Amino acid sequence: MKKLKLTLVTLLAIFFVSCYEVNEEIVINENGSGSYVTKMDMSQLLEMLQTMGGEEELSKEGLDRAIDTTILMGSLMDSAKDVTADQKELLKDGKLQVQMNMKEKLMKLNVNLPFTSYGNLQKLMSGMGNSGTGIGEAFKSMFDKGGDSSSAGDLPAQPKSNQMDQLNGIFDVTANNGMLSRKANKEKLKALMEKPEMEQMKQLSSSGMEILYTTTIKFPRPVKKSDNPLIKLSDDKKTATMKYNLLEMMETPEKFSYTIEY
Repeated sequence: MKKLKLTLVTLLAIFFVSCYEVNEEIVINENGSGSYVTKMDMSQLLEMLQTMGGEEELSKEGLDRAIDTTILMGSLMDSAKDVTADQKELLKDGKLQVQMNMKEKLMKLNVNLPFTSYGNLQKLMSGMGNSGTGIGEAFKSMFDKGGDSSSAGDLPAQPKSNQMDQLNGIFDVTANNGMLSRKANKEKLKALMEKPEMEQMKQLSSSGMEILYTTTIKFPRPVKKSDNPLIKLSDDKKTATMKYNLLEMMETPEKFSYTIEY
């Protein structure tokens, strides 16, 4: 059992630095409200879990059962540690959808965070929402058999450093009625890269691995102007899409800066 617990902890750590695909979808309404959705397919990670933990051991722990559930983030925030009051406010109305099926090698996470103002959108786009907070708590609750605190205690209540959100945090974001902008802040990047936990990200980048990231932004009105050639507009100019390798941000963050007027 101890081996399995260690495996789960290891894989959760790998999740936040490994090669997988992320789809970020932002919807902005006319009044400044909207939704910030992150979709992650971790089916390959599940295969690693099966290999490292072993089918028999996973069955003993009940992890071979199919999971298809929606978790209210507010219920997780009540007991979450190391979460600021501002983070709790941003996450309280969010939902986390979890799908896991060992037999079908399926593992998907969708995080849906509604926002009520341009100010909250700025915070979410700056990484302040830290979706890893809810994910870590959700994993802990799913792998805690019948409230067994000894089992749950060996799992991280929250990833201490969600590198994806930290990379997004190197941008200064401005959101208002008619304009959405994010500009690379070199001082923030320098401070981030000096942190020891970023060493894993550097190793991934130097090895040629990718974290494929797609950002889709739906505006209430057609886009008038965009200054980044990576951004592609839909025919009606109300949807902007940008696809890139997140790891490139460590070398050329300015490449992923933009100002969109609508």
